[in-house]
Amino acid sequence: MAQQKYLMQQAISAGHQKTLDTAKEILHAGGNAFDAAIAAHLTMFVAEPCMASAGGGGFAMTFRPEYGMRFVDFFCHTPRQKIGAEKSEFYPIEVDFGKDTEQFFIGAGSVATPGTMAGLFHLQANFGSMPFKELAAIPMQHAKEGVAVDKFHAIDFGLLQPILSHHQEGRDIFCHSDAMKKEGDIIELPQMHDFLEFMISEGRDGFYHGEIGAQIAAQQAEKNGLLTRADFENYQVHETKPLSFDYRSQRIHTASYPSLGGIILANYLASVQAHSKSQTIKRLVKNLLDINYQVGAFDKHYDSSNLSIWKGNISTKGTSHFNILDKWGNAIALTTSIGEGNGTFIKGTQMQLNNMLGELFLLPHGAHSWLANQRLNSMMTPTMVTDHRDDLKMILGSGGASRIPFALGQGLQYVYEDHLSLEEAIEAPRMHFHDQKLQAEFPAAIKGDSIKDVKFWEQKHMFFGGINAIQKLSKTCYAHADSRRYGSAEVF
Repeated sequence: MAQQKYLMQQAISAGHQKTLDTAKEILHAGGNAFDAAIAAHLTMFVAEPCMASAGGGGFAMTFRPEYGMRFVDFFCHTPRQKIGAEKSEFYPIEVDFGKDTEQFFIGAGSVATPGTMAGLFHLQANFGSMPFKELAAIPMQHAKEGVAVDKFHAIDFGLLQPILSHHQEGRDIFCHSDAMKKEGDIIELPQMHDFLEFMISEGRDGFYHGEIGAQIAAQQAEKNGLLTRADFENYQVHETKPLSFDYRSQRIHTASYPSLGGIILANYLASVQAHSKSQTIKRLVKNLLDINYQVGAFDKHYDSSNLSIWKGNISTKGTSHFNILDKWGNAIALTTSIGEGNGTFIKGTQMQLNNMLGELFLLPHGAHSWLANQRLNSMMTPTMVTDHRDDLKMILGSGGASRIPFALGQGLQYVYEDHLSLEEAIEAPRMHFHDQKLQAEFPAAIKGDSIKDVKFWEQKHMFFGGINAIQKLSKTCYAHADSRRYGSAEVF
């Protein structure tokens, strides 16, 4: 690729220190932002194993100064056929969140075709500058030597214990002396090391046309699952224009189809200029899964026509996000997920399959009501901001399932309307509408809002999302990772 003039600084914000460290090493070795993203995502397999896996999927927003923005969709895809879905292995697991419990479904019948490896090879072939072998070296070392569990993932392991400990393979990875591993304990995935060696040798086809896809299809057949070799052989990455719209004096570029998060973010920022935060959030949350409503509202606000491209069912799952800006001005915002995880693992890899079809709240017509051979929708919303000269100003995204677009919207408000610094904006109190009531972290979250029936939380909480962001002001960069999810950020 043509190299642009050097910036003074590079920046990373991520969900785990090892994810950040891996990206930084690749940048120091001369790789670009996309090389660093591939290596960082592979490191997430061991450092953030409840969020990322070869069995998951995601979205990436990319920026190159000479080519502009592109949105890369490598999310999960529903099985090509659903005959016999009711007979597939599909059973409930209850997760205790402290004040409440939530039921999810795992098993062979909850697995959608994973897109992660196809996405990473797409980025490497179309955006990268280093061979996959070099990008996999650091993640392979982490898989073999192990990564210490950080505070956020220790909490997450505790929440997901019923899933992570459901099978012996999960207990071997995530448990120590019959208890879930805690902060400081080591996660080792030696089979992931071997899997990456195989990927270096065989490339994308080794997963989708070769041994790995065949293994998963065989596992599915044993449990009356629905994925076949044809699901893997026909999987495709989609690269499109982002959803772009004006906000204040900025231009927002965010996730387009099949992410519903980008349209909700746009609707939030348009509506909140005429209505209060609480009214806006309440109305959009009540219509959260109504694609016709959300797309129709966007088309009305922005005088466009998008409804015809929307289809499928919504999937809003546990996520992790990172951003990278390199010295040439290239940037990537990448969000990834495996859902809650399946509790079952890809044979010979120690990595979980997704359970993207296993959250019935998101299927209004009940279990197995998803459409066959469709890309699942999502709330994941990797986003970038430019000025009207197309100069990059911000890179951001968040974990937090259905709260993602609302967390990002409030963060952008704090920056561009309240003129807070990046760190102040991310750490500022947020609100959300949940369980028929407005939820707010502190009274300051509802400043200027007349609503009275509010549930106040006693502290900042991961429930309200975890924004990671980089801001570029002239040649000075700022990066911050949300303390709600104990992320890491660095400018260098």
